[in-house]
Amino acid sequence: MDQQDEIAVVERRLREGGHRWTQQRRRIAEVVFATHEHFNAEELLALCRKVDRRVSRATVYRMIAAMEAVGVVEGLDTGDGSRRFEHVLGHEHHDHMICRSCGRIVEFSDAKLERQKAEIAHRMGFTMLRHELKLVVECNDLACPGRAPVGKRR
Repeated sequence: MDQQDEIAVVERRLREGGHRWTQQRRRIAEVVFATHEHFNAEELLALCRKVDRRVSRATVYRMIAAMEAVGVVEGLDTGDGSRRFEHVLGHEHHDHMICRSCGRIVEFSDAKLERQKAEIAHRMGFTMLRHELKLVVECNDLACPGRAPVGKRR
């Protein structure tokens, strides 16, 4: 699916969900689907204002909430009180590891782990519809500002 197809899906889902579709919202969606990084609302605002200085902060925040509500964007609680977002159309499910020191986010997927999560839900009498898995980790990057010396892990 190319970016224009993604934008068409976003527009359709938003309209079906009772949300407005304006030129400003289109620009925001185009910026969201042009990036493949996790972003917070303020970073998205800055990116949008590079394209159109008139994009408002309120519209960016409302648009993120609307896109999350219709399932084209997912939010990730980073554990430090903030949320980062990513677009998910056309992307396979994945989980996240977040370094508690530097905030780096790493995506991963594991077929065996996916099967185990579904089996656990089934064993407990549930059918898994969707899930989120976030591992809070400490990275081994020597440049990580919170990295403790070997043998001195917190």
